[in-house]
Amino acid sequence: MKKYLIYGMLSAMLCASCNSDVDFGEQYKKTVYIVHSNDLLYTSEHFFGADNDEIVLSVYCASSKPITEDVQVRLKIDRHAMDSLNARNVLTIVGYINKVMLPESAYRIEGEPYLTIEAGHQYGTLKIPFNFFGLNPDIPYALPFTLVSNSAGYEIIRELQSIVYEVKMMNRYSGTYTGSSQESPSEIKGVRPELKALSLNTVRMPVHNSGTDRMILTVAPDGVTVTITPAGNAIVTDLGGSVYHPEQQRFELYYSCINSTGQTVNVTEVITNEKASQTTGEGE
Repeated sequence: MKKYLIYGMLSAMLCASCNSDVDFGEQYKKTVYIVHSNDLLYTSEHFFGADNDEIVLSVYCASSKPITEDVQVRLKIDRHAMDSLNARNVLTIVGYINKVMLPESAYRIEGEPYLTIEAGHQYGTLKIPFNFFGLNPDIPYALPFTLVSNSAGYEIIRELQSIVYEVKMMNRYSGTYTGSSQESPSEIKGVRPELKALSLNTVRMPVHNSGTDRMILTVAPDGVTVTITPAGNAIVTDLGGSVYHPEQQRFELYYSCINSTGQTVNVTEVITNEKASQTTGEGE
């Protein structure tokens, strides 16, 4: 009799496993965490001229079944998270520059930061209005957050509880470029300058072979004509004829500067945005 009972139980289990409508309930406990927080630092590009720019944070609820009720998630701006990031990275990353708190004038949060994960969904977002006004492009601004609690009492994954959201100021001309820079009539040398956005249509870049001097490129409303001016105390003269090629994302620059031996030299510099090169396959 016992043998038949065992056979019956096995048959019932087999039938249940073949029935896709069987609900076995939650397979593991629900947990919540901040998206993109696995490395603590998250860098997001923000472009000059963007309408209604926002800092966007997402919190995810990991579960095998959707939540059935709205979950309120509370966060806080947490300076300690950024201090921890800086302390860790300054010891392990050569040339690391400490992140700096984003000024309150650059963003707007009304009351305590929180978001809602709606029933039937697995993540919710917090959108914070943001602007560039008064920010220094040389400072790596960031806004650190820590997930504090949630209304459902779901477990918070400690390793993914905090994020340091770095704002990278960009425009259509900024980024890392590669190309050549030539002192007439010297040999051409390879260069890889970083063009840093200063406004909607201006970027700053290193001067030829100088370690510290910088110059400013201003792209005219026609999107092609480029004017070169010195940044700070750099000695740079615009020789005219500099242009930007939008389709190739390439600058052709003509200017004079003081070289490493103290001589005034004319320079021809042709550089292309690395992102454009990767897209078109140039340089392979």
